[in-house]
Amino acid sequence: MRIRAADYRAMAWKNGQGMTREIAREPGEGDFLWRLSIAEVATSGDFSLFPGYDRTITLIEGAGMRLAFEAAPEKAILRRFEPFDFSGDWHCHCSLAAGPVRDFNLMVDRERARGKTEALRLDGRPVERSVDSGWLLIYCAEGALSAGGFAAGAGDTIRLESGPHEIVGGNAIALVMSVHMLRGR
Repeated sequence: MRIRAADYRAMAWKNGQGMTREIAREPGEGDFLWRLSIAEVATSGDFSLFPGYDRTITLIEGAGMRLAFEAAPEKAILRRFEPFDFSGDWHCHCSLAAGPVRDFNLMVDRERARGKTEALRLDGRPVERSVDSGWLLIYCAEGALSAGGFAAGAGDTIRLESGPHEIVGGNAIALVMSVHMLRGR
């Protein structure tokens, strides 16, 4: 299914220090197995804690930020479309490089699933991605693309179920998230 950018749900961060636009989550209410969102980071400050979740953050707009962790080395995120993985258990302080940023987030319950984010520069040739047991989520960061019989423009997301899927776009950038269920879960 295609999820239009206009349909993303705006909400405050769990810690109240920022805003996010929730794109999709599974299940739709209550505790989630996975969640996909875009955070609007207007000022430096602490990220919300998400114990038990693995997080992937990808800068999509702005000059970047530095993430300082109590449990890991600091990470500079200064280039767009380069996913960075970290634990939702870690206290994280964000220092903005030069003004507000928007970042793309995938959070996955590590006891039940694994998530991966990759950036693809599409040049018109089909690219195949597959998920055996889980979901494939494709965010159109720039340009236009299609996958699974759905078309997406910049800012839209396509949500697909398990199986192999072709992603096609000319002069487009896609963030592709795969969420794989762990066996026996």
